[in-house]
Amino acid sequence: MHNRGNGKGGGIAAVGLSHEDLGVSRSILKDDYLLLIALLDPEARSEVEEGFITPLMDVDKSERIPTVSDYRKIPGLELKPPDVWRYFVRVKEDVLDRFIRENKLADMDRRRAEDEFIYQNSFKINTRFYASLGEKRAFVLSHGRDMMILKIVGYAEDIVRYYKLENFRAHVWIAHQRYPTKGRVWHPGGAHPFMGMHEALVHNGDFANYHSVVEYLEQRGRHPLFLTDTEVSVLLFDLLNRKYNYPLEYIIEAMAPTTELDFDMLPPEKQKIYRAIQTTHIHGSPDGP
Repeated sequence: MHNRGNGKGGGIAAVGLSHEDLGVSRSILKDDYLLLIALLDPEARSEVEEGFITPLMDVDKSERIPTVSDYRKIPGLELKPPDVWRYFVRVKEDVLDRFIRENKLADMDRRRAEDEFIYQNSFKINTRFYASLGEKRAFVLSHGRDMMILKIVGYAEDIVRYYKLENFRAHVWIAHQRYPTKGRVWHPGGAHPFMGMHEALVHNGDFANYHSVVEYLEQRGRHPLFLTDTEVSVLLFDLLNRKYNYPLEYIIEAMAPTTELDFDMLPPEKQKIYRAIQTTHIHGSPDGP
């Protein structure tokens, strides 16, 4: 995969982590949200915590992910990766009660409502501290349970070296090398993977209808911030998954419609369902190489 990138955008995701490696109990790893904040400006940490973490969440553990002493010791790494703080958190009971009441979510499962709170809170952090065309001070790398995402301006393998993850254990790993072409360096926020709620997505290619999908999402309350088609992919997945509660089969059909001979070979009842999904979601269905 090294040859698929140019050192301007690398990312990894790890799922199914080791609670021993993270220094927490098995139950905390299973139940807490693992919130990772990339600090492009280290001075932003207190603002992030005071505005969006401490008053809203119970923090079971927080720490800075250790790094090598000098990023220049890693050959080819041109830009210092961000400091990353990780927090094991749960939303405070009274805060969640108020959120459920104000958003009329009483009929929603409480855990799903907590997911939605975490998701919206991360969007607020990114909106406040990461403006896609303005000042970039901090952004949320990931916020799911038992998973983490890390990104840098560099190659994916440099993440393992810089954050000293050679012996870090996980059941599933994803790595991605990006090939951005604008400017000498890019920004780590634009690297893959992009987060859903408990998902990490990587993607190669382009959407011919990127702006159509963006409009589709914005009409439904989801606003892209990082200006890449991969971000809108995972926003679309999250919309279909958590908002519309589609089964995975229907999510796939909405995002990647079955066509031509493959469609003709489906049973008539399945054709009827798939045709309805395609008709409903045509304006938000990604299209292109």
